[in-house]
Amino acid sequence: MRIACVLCLLGVALVLTGCGAAVAFAPVVPPTGVLFTATSAPLDVDLDKTELGNKTGKASTYCVMGLIAFGDGSTDAAARSGGLKVINHADYKSLNVFGIFSSYTTIVYGD
Repeated sequence: MRIACVLCLLGVALVLTGCGAAVAFAPVVPPTGVLFTATSAPLDVDLDKTELGNKTGKASTYCVMGLIAFGDGSTDAAARSGGLKVINHADYKSLNVFGIFSSYTTIVYGD
Protein backbone atom coordinates (compact mmCIF):
# COMPACT_ATOMS: atom_id res chain seq x y z
CA MET A 1 0.00 0.00 0.00
CA ARG A 2 2.78 2.41 0.90
CA ILE A 3 4.63 1.71 -2.34
CA ALA A 4 1.46 2.36 -4.34
CA CYS A 5 1.03 5.77 -2.66
CA VAL A 6 4.64 6.73 -3.34
CA LEU A 7 4.35 5.67 -6.99
CA CYS A 8 1.10 7.61 -7.34
CA LEU A 9 2.69 10.77 -5.89
CA LEU A 10 5.70 10.40 -8.18
CA GLY A 11 3.38 10.00 -11.17
CA VAL A 12 1.45 13.14 -10.25
CA ALA A 13 4.70 15.07 -9.78
CA LEU A 14 5.92 13.89 -13.18
CA VAL A 15 2.71 14.98 -14.91
CA LEU A 16 2.67 18.36 -13.19
CA THR A 17 6.27 19.18 -14.04
CA GLY A 18 6.38 17.92 -17.63
CA CYS A 19 9.18 19.35 -19.75
CA GLY A 20 8.05 22.98 -19.67
CA ALA A 21 10.39 24.16 -16.91
CA ALA A 22 12.49 26.23 -19.35
CA VAL A 23 9.51 28.52 -19.98
CA ALA A 24 9.68 29.78 -16.38
CA PHE A 25 12.77 31.83 -17.24
CA ALA A 26 11.19 33.79 -20.10
CA PRO A 27 10.65 37.51 -19.43
CA VAL A 28 6.87 37.12 -19.86
CA VAL A 29 5.26 33.93 -18.55
CA PRO A 30 1.56 33.52 -19.35
CA PRO A 31 -0.64 31.45 -17.05
CA THR A 32 -0.29 27.69 -17.38
CA GLY A 33 -2.91 25.02 -16.88
CA VAL A 34 -2.38 21.72 -15.11
CA LEU A 35 -4.20 19.69 -17.77
CA PHE A 36 -3.70 21.79 -20.90
CA THR A 37 -1.66 24.85 -21.88
CA ALA A 38 -1.39 26.56 -25.27
CA THR A 39 0.12 30.03 -24.89
CA SER A 40 2.30 32.54 -26.73
CA ALA A 41 4.44 35.33 -25.31
CA PRO A 42 7.40 37.54 -26.20
CA LEU A 43 10.98 36.45 -25.51
CA ASP A 44 12.13 40.06 -25.25
CA VAL A 45 10.59 43.04 -23.52
CA ASP A 46 12.55 45.86 -25.16
CA LEU A 47 10.00 46.71 -27.82
CA ASP A 48 10.85 50.38 -28.45
CA LYS A 49 10.60 50.91 -32.20
CA THR A 50 10.86 47.18 -32.93
CA GLU A 51 10.12 46.33 -36.54
CA LEU A 52 9.26 42.68 -37.08
CA GLY A 53 10.88 42.46 -40.53
CA ASN A 54 9.85 40.56 -43.64
CA LYS A 55 10.83 37.03 -42.60
CA THR A 56 9.82 34.62 -39.85
CA GLY A 57 11.62 31.53 -38.62
CA LYS A 58 10.58 28.83 -36.14
CA ALA A 59 12.38 26.13 -34.20
CA SER A 60 10.89 23.67 -31.71
CA THR A 61 11.67 21.24 -28.93
CA TYR A 62 9.40 18.41 -27.83
CA CYS A 63 8.91 16.25 -24.76
CA VAL A 64 7.03 12.98 -24.35
CA MET A 65 5.74 11.83 -20.95
CA GLY A 66 8.35 13.98 -19.18
CA LEU A 67 10.83 11.24 -20.06
CA ILE A 68 12.18 12.00 -23.53
CA ALA A 69 12.97 15.50 -24.76
CA PHE A 70 14.40 16.36 -28.17
CA GLY A 71 14.76 19.14 -30.73
CA ASP A 72 16.58 22.41 -31.27
CA GLY A 73 14.55 25.42 -30.18
CA SER A 74 17.44 27.90 -30.32
CA THR A 75 17.19 31.32 -31.90
CA ASP A 76 19.97 30.22 -34.26
CA ALA A 77 17.89 27.26 -35.51
CA ALA A 78 14.83 29.51 -35.88
CA ALA A 79 16.81 32.12 -37.82
CA ARG A 80 18.26 29.45 -40.12
CA SER A 81 14.80 27.97 -40.78
CA GLY A 82 13.49 31.37 -41.91
CA GLY A 83 16.64 32.48 -43.73
CA LEU A 84 17.15 35.44 -41.39
CA LYS A 85 20.45 37.28 -41.11
CA VAL A 86 19.13 39.82 -38.57
CA ILE A 87 16.69 39.07 -35.73
CA ASN A 88 14.52 42.02 -34.68
CA HIS A 89 12.13 40.31 -32.28
CA ALA A 90 11.45 36.88 -30.77
CA ASP A 91 8.33 35.18 -29.36
CA TYR A 92 7.65 31.70 -28.06
CA LYS A 93 4.75 29.27 -28.03
CA SER A 94 4.27 26.66 -25.36
CA LEU A 95 2.01 23.62 -25.52
CA ASN A 96 1.40 21.01 -22.82
CA VAL A 97 -1.26 18.31 -23.03
CA PHE A 98 -1.82 16.46 -19.74
CA GLY A 99 1.95 16.31 -19.20
CA ILE A 100 1.99 13.57 -21.84
CA PHE A 101 3.18 15.76 -24.70
CA SER A 102 4.70 19.23 -24.61
CA SER A 103 6.42 21.49 -27.08
CA TYR A 104 8.23 24.80 -26.99
CA THR A 105 8.61 26.83 -30.20
CA THR A 106 10.90 29.83 -30.66
CA ILE A 107 9.65 32.29 -33.30
CA VAL A 108 11.98 34.96 -34.65
CA TYR A 109 11.17 37.93 -36.89
CA GLY A 110 13.63 39.90 -38.99
CA ASP A 111 15.36 40.16 -42.33
